[in-house]
Amino acid sequence: MEEMVASAVVQEAVSGAFSFLFSSRGEKASQEELMERLEMAHMRLNLGLERTRMMPITIMTLFCLKKKLMDVSKECGVLLSRARARQQMVPSLRRKIMHTVMPSFIVPNQDVLSSSVVGRFERFVEEADRFVRDVDSGCSLSHYRFLTSPIRHLLEGKGLSYYMVQESKGFSLLILTGYMEEYGRVALLNFDYKDRKVPLKNGDLTLILRLYKSTNIVGITAKCLQSLGPQFKSLVEDATWELTQLPTQDVSYFGSVWCEGMVKEITRRSPDPFCCTASGLNQPSASNIISSELSGRFPQEVMSVDFRCCFSASEYCSRSSTDEVRINAIKAWPPLQMHVFFAPHDPLFSDGSSLHQKEEEIRTEAIDCFIHQPGMTEYSMYWFSAHGIAAFFVSKQITKTRRASKRRR
Repeated sequence: MEEMVASAVVQEAVSGAFSFLFSSRGEKASQEELMERLEMAHMRLNLGLERTRMMPITIMTLFCLKKKLMDVSKECGVLLSRARARQQMVPSLRRKIMHTVMPSFIVPNQDVLSSSVVGRFERFVEEADRFVRDVDSGCSLSHYRFLTSPIRHLLEGKGLSYYMVQESKGFSLLILTGYMEEYGRVALLNFDYKDRKVPLKNGDLTLILRLYKSTNIVGITAKCLQSLGPQFKSLVEDATWELTQLPTQDVSYFGSVWCEGMVKEITRRSPDPFCCTASGLNQPSASNIISSELSGRFPQEVMSVDFRCCFSASEYCSRSSTDEVRINAIKAWPPLQMHVFFAPHDPLFSDGSSLHQKEEEIRTEAIDCFIHQPGMTEYSMYWFSAHGIAAFFVSKQITKTRRASKRRR
């Protein structure tokens, strides 16, 4: 009786093994067909991305869609590589029989292609085709004719310059543009404001930002000025007024020159172009919640803010201190140079401090340092968050009297 049962088990196992072997031929054919479909989907996805690689995308939502298609193409490529590797590993007859006789001892291969998996990538191919059509229809130069003149020329890749002198005041605006595949049209903007009669109102602002159809260059620049902090209020009000009076009909356009150094600066300061964008909208993502103290100040398009001005140490101390000895010690100082730098999307680490506190302390601590260390000419302070950095620098010029005494020695 036992021999009959054993014989029946062996016969059933052998029968199952041969059935598996013959069925595996059909499986192999099916896998080869799925492999061809997956290869075609991967090529079509890459074709769509390649066709739009140098097209000037000017709508934020299209950037988000392109990022999604890039991720899908990468995922498809990884799956394709695994499937090819598995195809080259033809299992032996013994492995197939063991798989049939003792399937519980064999871990099924998770990289087997299925129609549903391949179909998902084929649906993304249809999205990629629509994406190409949308980008192609949106990047035509004639499409910009409805935009205001400055942004239209900038999106076309031109640069902008304007210079005005009126009595003691001088005002200049320079914008250089370039194109980066993952960032789109990018601009370097420099706004310089000088007043010979009131040097303490001189200011210089440099921005690096992305350009879209909806970008308001003057509005963003004014907002960045106003976001510098209350300590620059008087200077910012004058500079903002001059900026908003910019006669757009008097600006000059030219073929912009873009340097390689700017590409490195942009990718370093904003390594993820979509870090603060959710669903194509100007909304902070979950990864940026802790950095709202800095990134919430500036428009999402802005990648770095560099501002330079000067202030009187004696006037600042007279408003913030009642220490007469302290005030008298610095009356002879020339104006101190102030340099403020913000990178709202530069991810480093958090030092746990408050940005507002740093801004309040920088001038007082710099003056204290220069008083107690007369030989020091520059004082710096930094603030780091998990998403964004700020740096503050105060410089003191060496007076002519000190230089002359050094020469006599």
